[in-house]
Amino acid sequence: MSLYEICQLIQDSEIGTAIRESQIVFPVIESFHVLGLAISAGVIVLLDLRLTGLGMGRVMPAHIMRRLKSLYMTGFGIMVVTGALLFWAEAEKLYRSPTFRWKLVFLVIAGLNAAYYEVKYVPTMDTWDGKKELPAGAKLAGWCSLISWAAVIGFGRWTAYGLK
Repeated sequence: MSLYEICQLIQDSEIGTAIRESQIVFPVIESFHVLGLAISAGVIVLLDLRLTGLGMGRVMPAHIMRRLKSLYMTGFGIMVVTGALLFWAEAEKLYRSPTFRWKLVFLVIAGLNAAYYEVKYVPTMDTWDGKKELPAGAKLAGWCSLISWAAVIGFGRWTAYGLK
């Protein structure tokens, strides 16, 4: 069985059909997906702007992460759950969508970048207090995150509105 056939089975399942054909359920799931995105990406952008030197210069990145990590992780969790449900409803359509594939590529890049930042820079963030310049790699990770999340959001919206 091919991946395309698996996507057809997922989409044509009872749950996939119920979500897709509901006048209430699909829009509610989609609304929570966008809300999770706004929470998660909004907080991540605050940290990224600080890392790149474009904003919040008086606030240390460690302070932002400690205060807001649970918030952006909650938003990300909401996005994952609702994204899976939206995929369930339209798996075959999304399989054929080049914009959805690009969204996934940039989502993987964003995830790898976050994991790298978490391992390489988070353990030393407390030592950055009082330093004018942050590590160059942390700045690069901030830029990579900003670009990746902008692409995830852009390709996600592009996919949602059926533009190819």
